[in-house]
Amino acid sequence: MHITHRFSIPVSPRALAGAFAALLALDAPAAAQGTAQMALLTTLPVSLNRGSVVETLRARNLLVPVEGVSPGQLRDTYNHARSGGRVHDAIDIHAPRGTPVLAVSDGVVIKLHYGARGGKSLYQLDDDGRTRYYYAHLDRYAPGVHQGVRVTRGQVIGYVGDTGNAQPGDYHLHFAIAILNNVSRWWGGTNVNPYDVLR
Repeated sequence: MHITHRFSIPVSPRALAGAFAALLALDAPAAAQGTAQMALLTTLPVSLNRGSVVETLRARNLLVPVEGVSPGQLRDTYNHARSGGRVHDAIDIHAPRGTPVLAVSDGVVIKLHYGARGGKSLYQLDDDGRTRYYYAHLDRYAPGVHQGVRVTRGQVIGYVGDTGNAQPGDYHLHFAIAILNNVSRWWGGTNVNPYDVLR
């Protein structure tokens, strides 16, 4: 089988295998999802010790996902209360409307979604095949960004907005990190505080 691609950056076999496994798991029938997921997870560490996960993510040198914002400008809103007794489980990064939103790492866009809470949002799977980044309240997506597309660290993937349940004019990026147990459940996983990772 001959595979061609239209990006000119070097791609490791591990990254390519993770991306293909993620896409297969999303589109495969239920019976096949388990096989694809097991093949993917055998290449990943099993422990979900929160401290070691944070240290592992810090070692990847993830970008702050809003252009022009430094780690020192971030605020820890991870444990803030939200409506309905929810906890935020994310951080909000304020910036003017239309500020570019950047991919924090290399990976694949696994879902573009519009919901009442997150508004226009994007879910990205890291090349490790397990870490999911969630970017919400986007004003719009960047040209060429669609489900299944590969993105690279620092690539513009969208623009800061106030869609969903953000207050009108409260322009910010809602950014979350989770470790997935099942790639087909892109909305789930075990949350990790992005502030601890990015600061």
